[in-house]
Parts: sequence; structure tokens; C-alpha cells
Amino acid sequence: MMPRRHLDLDALRALVCIVDTASFSAAARQLGRTQSAVSLQIKRLEEMLGQTLLRRVQGRVDGVTAEGTALLAYARQMLRLNDEAYATVAQDAAPGTLRVGLPEELMESVFPAVMAQFQALYPRLRLVLHVDTSAALRQALAGGTLDLALYKHCGEAAPDDGEVLWQEPLLWMAGAAYRDSAPAPGDGGLPLALFGENCVFRLAVTAALAATDWSWSLHYTGSSTTGLCHAVRCGLGLTALPRSLLGPGMAVLSAVGGRPLPSLPPARLLASYAPGAVSAAARRFAALTGEAVAARALLLAP
Repeated sequence: MMPRRHLDLDALRALVCIVDTASFSAAARQLGRTQSAVSLQIKRLEEMLGQTLLRRVQGRVDGVTAEGTALLAYARQMLRLNDEAYATVAQDAAPGTLRVGLPEELMESVFPAVMAQFQALYPRLRLVLHVDTSAALRQALAGGTLDLALYKHCGEAAPDDGEVLWQEPLLWMAGAAYRDSAPAPGDGGLPLALFGENCVFRLAVTAALAATDWSWSLHYTGSSTTGLCHAVRCGLGLTALPRSLLGPGMAVLSAVGGRPLPSLPPARLLASYAPGAVSAAARRFAALTGEAVAARALLLAP
């Protein structure tokens, strides 16, 4: 019988830090160790596995090997479970509070399932929620009133300070009442049903229309996804939402009156954390939310 081998969690944590920072010295500072100690951990891990995990050029990290990439996925899972177990069971793990900001769409869609999973993992942790627009949530995070902000972003590139949890197309949508008649826009322009002025979806839509010669008029505005979808199903106007928010009685639309609608940038859900040490609970809440959005999108896929 082959002897069991046990991976060193500290070495795995060092590997993750090195990959995330692309630097042995930066990882050492983050871990509170010397660079030589971190290098030795990786050397012993590679010797144990008989595989090269990191590509190095003149002492710098130049990438991850195929074996390193495979181990990295396991390492992240193992460290997450280790940190969750400690946070949940250890006597010196204070109950604490996690302040989370998220957009209203998540409250109406995936939050109940995420909350149930999160409470099972962290029964002693008090969760404080703040629901607002993406711009307001980022301001609250910068102002120190949030530990974690989950927010929407529409653009060709994601912000450098955001962790992408999910990405999908932003699509034009219409209800059957509108599609059946499919009128060409008149003097009032393209009829739209949109969220409030600071919504990133609305900003993406109006920017795309402004880049063409489409005129438009607002026939519905509100903050609730449920209300917006009702307005679209009733034929009040078109909207643009991520594919995962495509509801019953709504369909994707590519043209109006035979005229193609302008293309839209992708929609993303991002997570940003308060400066300093990020708790395992905050990272887990973000991961659970990303997984829930992905599962919902898969369920609604045609």
C-alpha cells in the first residue's frame, strides 16, 4: 500500500500568493515571511510532487506550468475550506460583522439562496446589507462603510480593482406585446424601459444609442427588476439586461422595423474588498454569489 502524502497548506498558500502577486517578494511581504523562506516552501513542494509548478526567468515569476495550474485550482479550494472551518469552529474566531453592498437585482434573484448557504457556513457571523446602485456601492466601499461591494459593470474591460465573478452578454429585450407589432420608432424615438439614471445598464444603452443616430424616449423608469420586466412584457418599451435576467414573456431583440439595434458591451458582476486583510467570509460570500448567478444563467439558457 502506497504511503499517504499530505500537501502542506502553508506551501499551497505561498503558491497562491505568488501567482496572485506575480512576485516572490510581494508574496513574502503578504505572508509575513522572508523571500528565501517562501522560495524554499515552493522548492520543497515541487520536489515532493516531482513537478515544476512555476516558470521562472532570472528569479522572477514568468507564469504557471500546466501542473501548477492544476494544483492551483485545488489549492484555492483547500485553503478556502480550511479558512471556513477555522472561522466557523475555532473558539478564538469572533462572531464579528460582515458589511456587504449589492445591487437590487441580486436581492430579487439569487440572494435568498446565497444567504442560506452563507448562514450555514458562518452561523455566528452577523451580515449587514446595503442595497444601492453600483456607483453608490463603490463610493461606500471607498468611504470605509463596506467590507465587500458586489457591483455591476458594463464595458470592454473590467476595472483593475475588481474581481470578476460573472460575465455575460448585455442584450436588447422586448415583450410579446411589443414584438407582435414591432413598430418602427416614430417621432418620439425608440421607446425604452430602463432603471434609474445611475444604473450601469442604462448608461451602456444610452451611450450605444448616442454613438448611432437612434433617437429614444423613456417610457418606464424604476429600480425594481420585477417592475421593469412587467413593463417590458406589457409592451411599454424595450430594455437591455444581462442574459441571466431574461424573464418569462420576454425575448431577445436584434432589430426594430428591420433596422439593427446597436451592439452593447458585456455585463459583469464584480467584487471589490475594503483595503487590508480580506476575510475568508467576504471572499466566500462573493464566490457563492458568483456561483449562484452562473447557475441561474445556465438554468435560463435557451
